[in-house]
Amino acid sequence: MSDDLIDSMSDPSVEGDHNEYGALFWIGAAFGWAIIISGAWLLYGDEEANWFNTISLVTIGIVAHDIVWLIVSVGAGWLLARLIGREVPHWIRWAGWTTAIVLAMWLPLARGYGDRLGNDTILPRNYTTSILILLPVIWTGAAIYGAISRSRSDD
Repeated sequence: MSDDLIDSMSDPSVEGDHNEYGALFWIGAAFGWAIIISGAWLLYGDEEANWFNTISLVTIGIVAHDIVWLIVSVGAGWLLARLIGREVPHWIRWAGWTTAIVLAMWLPLARGYGDRLGNDTILPRNYTTSILILLPVIWTGAAIYGAISRSRSDD
């Protein structure tokens, strides 16, 4: 990373302060908390649920997930920056990681895990077609965002 970028992220007086959240963030936060609260309420209402085991499992899963993705993200970003000789724009990084996550979730379906004879409800849809539609939408949206952000920075 360049020193200017690091300074702009750590110094709140730099123009383009990263502490401002838009409406989309707050809408997402409200929905996220609503889902968390409803899940906790359902867990609380289940007499057979073991709170300690559930919270331990969720916590371990979150920490393990974050550790793995942190190492993969930083390593891949560093390697890519070294290969192309400059920092990768944020919209390309976002589209790349979104693609990686979508493909990681699709891989078990592509390999046929979950297919069971006589059970039409396990995999009722054609996930390959969905992926072939979703990936261009992700990259088209990212490219539009990149074009808009580049035109704004040129002004």
